Amino acid sequence: MIENPVPTKTMQDKDKTYLANQFDEHCSDTARSIAKQFNLLPSFYDEFIEYFTDLCRESDNGYSLINDKSLIDDWWEENSDIYDDPSPYQDYEPTDIDLLNHG
Repeated sequence: MIENPVPTKTMQDKDKTYLANQFDEHCSDTARSIAKQFNLLPSFYDEFIEYFTDLCRESDNGYSLINDKSLIDDWWEENSDIYDDPSPYQDYEPTDIDLLNHG
């Protein structure tokens, strides 16, 4: 009897989708943790999570990216021009130069 390959292919596709969803969830959870740890303004969480998830997907080591403040700084450097805020951080204290530039 000839075995139908469709169920096997369907299960493989579902497995790939499940693993991709698990990876995205891991990246999202990690990004949220980084955002909270380094006092990112909550209004920027979604944008940072999207950035971090894309970074994970593009990286060969998505599960082992170093979780530090530089990730937020890199994201802000790339995207700060689309926001009116001088900083993405909750505990931000503007310098005199910042006040002159944004005041």
